[in-house]
Amino acid sequence: MSSTKDIDALIDLMAKLPGLGPRSARRAVLHLVRKRSLLLTPLADMMQRVAATAREWLHCGNVGPWEICEICPSKD
Repeated sequence: MSSTKDIDALIDLMAKLPGLGPRSARRAVLHLVRKRSLLLTPLADMMQRVAATAREWLHCGNVGPWEICEICPSKD
């Protein structure tokens, strides 16, 4: 069943986040699936938007969608 493999793959990815092990990741994913319209779909949409627009600056480590870093604009 493809759906089960997808859920397991999501759990594996979530377990790679800081502070989440496999058990915590499983609980989080199952909660997200149960609250699909309230949490999972908006989270997935926002993650896709951030993945497309966010940048990380090498000078300061700041992250954001700006062309020029807001923390150290004179260095960029």
